[in-house]
Amino acid sequence: MKRIAITPRRDCYPARDETRDALDTRLAARLWSWGFLPQPLASGVSDTDAYLTALAPEGFLLSGGNDIGSIPERDALETAALRYAATHCLPVVGICRGLQMINHYQGGELRTIVGHAATTHAVSGPLTGSRSQRVNSYHGLGVYSDTLGADLAPLAWAEDGSIEALRHTTLPWLGIMWHPERDTPTHATDQALITTLLNQGSLL
Repeated sequence: MKRIAITPRRDCYPARDETRDALDTRLAARLWSWGFLPQPLASGVSDTDAYLTALAPEGFLLSGGNDIGSIPERDALETAALRYAATHCLPVVGICRGLQMINHYQGGELRTIVGHAATTHAVSGPLTGSRSQRVNSYHGLGVYSDTLGADLAPLAWAEDGSIEALRHTTLPWLGIMWHPERDTPTHATDQALITTLLNQGSLL
């Protein structure tokens, strides 16, 4: 089984004096059902590079939640994950914030976006495949052509021109703004897209 490390969201609960790493349980469940070994990561480890070296993941899934810049510990973990993935040429799938983090890591920027929170909308482009061309949407920040990071290429767009999917031009990295784990069942196009990328390091 290929080991796929999953980055968590980080939530603070002052009333309980706790800070928690959290994952939608559907992420690990889907990866397991597709033949991968999910490795949930911990955002509280200070030496992120040594931590990832010890775990030796074979790929990464950057999950959704938390705006970039709001949780420095998570930002540091995902920056280390992308650095590790780049060094070892490992596949990365970024979901929602995960796409945004890939763009941020490559020097891109985000812009406030409206009409993309808790809704569905149409997408178009070469990555839409056999889906109904509508995706779920849960974000308030977006990537546009003029805020796209270096060495990234768009693969799908919303009707307002925001980028809904992208890839790295030389590394096996894919980002999508929708959440395949929130669809029941996961759309066959998304399952094939993710499993092919994580297994083979290539898109469909």
